[in-house]
Amino acid sequence: MRTADRTELSPARLAALTVVPFFAGLAVTVVVYFVVRDDLPSRVPTHFGTGGADGYGSPGRATAGNLVVYAIEGVLFLIASLAREEQRTVRPTLVAAWAVSVTTTYFLCALLLAGDGSVPAYQYAAAPAAGGAVVLGSRLLSRRKA
Repeated sequence: MRTADRTELSPARLAALTVVPFFAGLAVTVVVYFVVRDDLPSRVPTHFGTGGADGYGSPGRATAGNLVVYAIEGVLFLIASLAREEQRTVRPTLVAAWAVSVTTTYFLCALLLAGDGSVPAYQYAAAPAAGGAVVLGSRLLSRRKA
Protein backbone atom coordinates (compact mmCIF):
# COMPACT_ATOMS: atom_id res chain seq x y z
CA MET A 1 0.00 0.00 0.00
CA ARG A 2 1.17 3.48 -0.77
CA THR A 3 1.64 6.05 1.95
CA ALA A 4 -1.37 8.03 0.66
CA ASP A 5 -3.61 4.99 1.30
CA ARG A 6 -2.63 4.97 4.98
CA THR A 7 -3.28 8.64 5.65
CA GLU A 8 -5.16 8.77 8.94
CA LEU A 9 -7.88 11.28 9.68
CA SER A 10 -9.57 12.14 12.93
CA PRO A 11 -12.98 10.48 13.25
CA ALA A 12 -14.73 13.86 13.05
CA ARG A 13 -12.96 14.87 9.86
CA LEU A 14 -13.48 11.47 8.24
CA ALA A 15 -17.17 11.66 9.17
CA ALA A 16 -17.48 15.08 7.56
CA LEU A 17 -15.67 14.00 4.39
CA THR A 18 -17.70 10.79 4.15
CA VAL A 19 -21.07 12.53 4.04
CA VAL A 20 -20.07 15.24 1.52
CA PRO A 21 -20.76 13.04 -1.55
CA PHE A 22 -24.29 12.37 -0.37
CA PHE A 23 -25.04 16.05 0.24
CA ALA A 24 -23.64 16.79 -3.23
CA GLY A 25 -25.79 14.06 -4.79
CA LEU A 26 -28.87 15.34 -3.04
CA ALA A 27 -28.12 18.89 -4.21
CA VAL A 28 -27.81 17.74 -7.84
CA THR A 29 -31.04 15.76 -7.58
CA VAL A 30 -32.91 18.75 -6.13
CA VAL A 31 -31.58 21.03 -8.89
CA VAL A 32 -32.74 18.54 -11.55
CA TYR A 33 -36.14 18.40 -9.84
CA PHE A 34 -36.52 22.19 -9.99
CA VAL A 35 -35.46 22.22 -13.65
CA VAL A 36 -37.98 19.57 -14.74
CA ARG A 37 -40.80 19.95 -12.18
CA ASP A 38 -43.10 21.85 -14.55
CA ASP A 39 -42.84 18.99 -17.06
CA LEU A 40 -43.54 16.23 -14.53
CA PRO A 41 -46.96 14.56 -14.29
CA SER A 42 -49.00 15.19 -11.14
CA ARG A 43 -48.25 11.67 -9.90
CA VAL A 44 -44.87 9.99 -10.31
CA PRO A 45 -43.59 6.63 -9.08
CA THR A 46 -42.31 6.81 -5.49
CA HIS A 47 -41.66 3.12 -4.90
CA PHE A 48 -40.50 0.30 -7.11
CA GLY A 49 -40.95 -3.42 -6.57
CA THR A 50 -39.90 -6.41 -8.62
CA GLY A 51 -42.74 -5.77 -11.05
CA GLY A 52 -41.92 -2.11 -11.57
CA ALA A 53 -43.53 0.95 -10.01
CA ASP A 54 -45.96 0.04 -7.23
CA GLY A 55 -46.32 3.33 -5.35
CA TYR A 56 -47.15 6.81 -6.62
CA GLY A 57 -47.17 10.32 -5.21
CA SER A 58 -46.49 13.93 -6.04
CA PRO A 59 -43.15 14.86 -7.64
CA GLY A 60 -42.25 16.82 -4.51
CA ARG A 61 -42.91 13.76 -2.35
CA ALA A 62 -40.77 11.62 -4.63
CA THR A 63 -37.91 14.12 -4.41
CA ALA A 64 -38.27 14.30 -0.63
CA GLY A 65 -38.04 10.51 -0.62
CA ASN A 66 -34.66 10.86 -2.28
CA LEU A 67 -33.49 12.59 0.89
CA VAL A 68 -34.17 9.35 2.74
CA VAL A 69 -32.10 7.37 0.21
CA TYR A 70 -29.12 9.71 0.56
CA ALA A 71 -29.48 9.78 4.36
CA ILE A 72 -29.45 5.98 4.60
CA GLU A 73 -26.41 5.72 2.34
CA GLY A 74 -24.61 8.48 4.22
CA VAL A 75 -25.29 6.89 7.61
CA LEU A 76 -24.19 3.45 6.42
CA PHE A 77 -20.94 4.84 5.04
CA LEU A 78 -20.42 6.84 8.21
CA ILE A 79 -20.84 3.75 10.37
CA ALA A 80 -18.56 1.71 8.12
CA SER A 81 -15.87 4.39 8.04
CA LEU A 82 -15.79 4.80 11.81
CA ALA A 83 -16.34 1.14 12.77
CA ARG A 84 -12.73 0.03 13.11
CA GLU A 85 -9.46 1.88 13.41
CA GLU A 86 -7.87 0.16 10.40
CA GLN A 87 -10.70 1.34 8.14
CA ARG A 88 -9.89 5.00 8.71
CA THR A 89 -8.00 5.40 5.49
CA VAL A 90 -8.75 8.27 3.21
CA ARG A 91 -8.95 6.98 -0.33
CA PRO A 92 -10.95 3.72 -0.14
CA THR A 93 -13.68 5.17 2.05
CA LEU A 94 -14.07 8.39 0.09
CA VAL A 95 -13.83 6.78 -3.33
CA ALA A 96 -16.50 4.24 -2.39
CA ALA A 97 -18.74 6.98 -0.97
CA TRP A 98 -18.40 9.07 -4.14
CA ALA A 99 -18.99 6.01 -6.37
CA VAL A 100 -22.19 5.07 -4.54
CA SER A 101 -23.39 8.68 -4.48
CA VAL A 102 -22.74 9.15 -8.21
CA THR A 103 -24.55 5.89 -9.00
CA THR A 104 -27.54 6.91 -6.88
CA THR A 105 -27.62 10.44 -8.24
CA TYR A 106 -27.45 9.25 -11.85
CA PHE A 107 -30.32 6.84 -11.38
CA LEU A 108 -32.55 9.19 -9.35
CA CYS A 109 -32.03 11.95 -11.92
CA ALA A 110 -32.82 9.47 -14.72
CA LEU A 111 -36.09 8.69 -12.93
CA LEU A 112 -36.91 12.39 -12.64
CA LEU A 113 -36.09 13.04 -16.28
CA ALA A 114 -38.24 10.09 -17.37
CA GLY A 115 -41.12 11.60 -15.39
CA ASP A 116 -43.35 8.54 -15.46
CA GLY A 117 -40.76 6.09 -14.12
CA SER A 118 -40.24 4.38 -17.47
CA VAL A 119 -36.46 4.47 -17.40
CA PRO A 120 -34.84 2.93 -20.49
CA ALA A 121 -33.11 -0.37 -19.77
CA TYR A 122 -29.65 0.98 -20.58
CA GLN A 123 -29.93 3.37 -17.61
CA TYR A 124 -29.75 0.36 -15.27
CA ALA A 125 -26.24 -0.30 -16.59
CA ALA A 126 -25.25 3.34 -17.04
CA ALA A 127 -25.82 4.24 -13.37
CA PRO A 128 -23.28 1.76 -11.93
CA ALA A 129 -20.98 2.53 -14.86
CA ALA A 130 -20.95 6.17 -13.73
CA GLY A 131 -19.98 5.06 -10.22
CA GLY A 132 -17.34 2.78 -11.71
CA ALA A 133 -15.92 5.73 -13.63
CA VAL A 134 -15.32 7.45 -10.28
CA VAL A 135 -13.35 4.44 -9.06
CA LEU A 136 -11.40 4.20 -12.31
CA GLY A 137 -10.67 7.93 -12.32
CA SER A 138 -9.43 7.74 -8.74
CA ARG A 139 -7.20 4.82 -9.63
CA LEU A 140 -5.75 6.61 -12.66
CA LEU A 141 -5.14 9.80 -10.69
CA SER A 142 -3.42 7.90 -7.88
CA ARG A 143 -1.06 6.24 -10.37
CA ARG A 144 -0.30 9.58 -11.95
CA LYS A 145 0.68 11.11 -8.61
CA ALA A 146 2.91 8.16 -7.66
